[in-house]
Amino acid sequence: MENIEKEKQEALENVRKTATDAAAVVVGAVEEKVTEMAKKFEGIFSKEEAEAMKAEHNAEMQKLQAAVKEAKQIGVEKTEKTFNENLAEAIKENAQLIQNFKKGSSEVTMTMKTVGDMSFATNFSAAAPFRQQVNQGLIWNPYNRVWLADILPSTTSTANSVIYPKENGGEGGVAHWTGSGDKAQVDFDFTSQSAFFKWLAGYVVVDREMLDDINWLTTYLQQKLLISLKVAENDFVLNGTSDNSTNPVAGLLDKAIAYDGSLTNFTEMIIDAAFGQIPSGTYDFYNPTNVLLNPRDVVTVGLNKAAGSGEYDLPSNSVAFGNGKLAIAGLETIPTTSMSANNFLAFDKNAVMFLRRMNPEIRMFEDATLAKANKVMFRIEERVSMAIFNDNALVKGTYVPATAP
Repeated sequence: MENIEKEKQEALENVRKTATDAAAVVVGAVEEKVTEMAKKFEGIFSKEEAEAMKAEHNAEMQKLQAAVKEAKQIGVEKTEKTFNENLAEAIKENAQLIQNFKKGSSEVTMTMKTVGDMSFATNFSAAAPFRQQVNQGLIWNPYNRVWLADILPSTTSTANSVIYPKENGGEGGVAHWTGSGDKAQVDFDFTSQSAFFKWLAGYVVVDREMLDDINWLTTYLQQKLLISLKVAENDFVLNGTSDNSTNPVAGLLDKAIAYDGSLTNFTEMIIDAAFGQIPSGTYDFYNPTNVLLNPRDVVTVGLNKAAGSGEYDLPSNSVAFGNGKLAIAGLETIPTTSMSANNFLAFDKNAVMFLRRMNPEIRMFEDATLAKANKVMFRIEERVSMAIFNDNALVKGTYVPATAP
């Protein structure tokens, strides 16, 4: 610490000496030149004219000597250049002109930058990019939507699979008993099913420099990865997986039964499947709770127009479309790109269970390979599965749009 202070003091003394010596050169040169000129023009000017010139010269010399005195008081605490500092720099930059002046040159012109208020034009002409405001919240959470895994009944497990009973119908039914004879006998059939947990995972690799220089990038990546995972969840819930022959996981569309009605209008098909086929196929044990559609079909149903008049034709008390949300016969309609266009799925969510072995997890890695390349990895993953207790509680159908004549 003492060595640093000593070096600072020595540097300060050098600055003072340079400014003082340089200024003294100017003073001496001016004095010498004035004396020479006085001898040269002696007898040419009157006594009064000579006195006036002498007075003017003395006034200018006093100003210059005052500047030299101030130059000796330069301090390390100053952060802006004073007149004296600018003077010292100008003298140093114009040393050759001063020498020429001493040898007989008629004038010396030195240009110094004046101390003034900072401005972009004067001090930072190329600052345009730095003056732009960057929106720190490019996309924080624009996905205000319903995800399938969030509306289904769910549970967690610590095993690698879950065994559950699947309903396969039964025989008989409860009936009125007259008071004599046998009462009605009922039985229910089950099969044992196993739901094996599957990985949903993905990652992104980013330059470390990007993470350091873009302060919102880490949050952005985490949110985008989570949304990507939820999209994968939607696809998993609908389509399941058959990654091997022994441990497949069925999705809703895999197990749903086909619409068996005769209606052809898209909206009417959905209502019939939901309120007609589901209760009939499950002996009233299940009732519809939701409808899944492709986002394009949500718009098709919501903006349906009557033939001929061209007016919007939403059946009264059957279809409601507002604020981007569609309800068909009171059923919440969930848009998802995992559903193909012109297809629908009506179901009772109570016939389904979403299973979790591991909640979504985002981790950041920087192993030896990545570190050598100055890169970082973000990985997101979870382990999930599906249990479907009754296939008849899910009905799927396909709508065939009418072709133009």
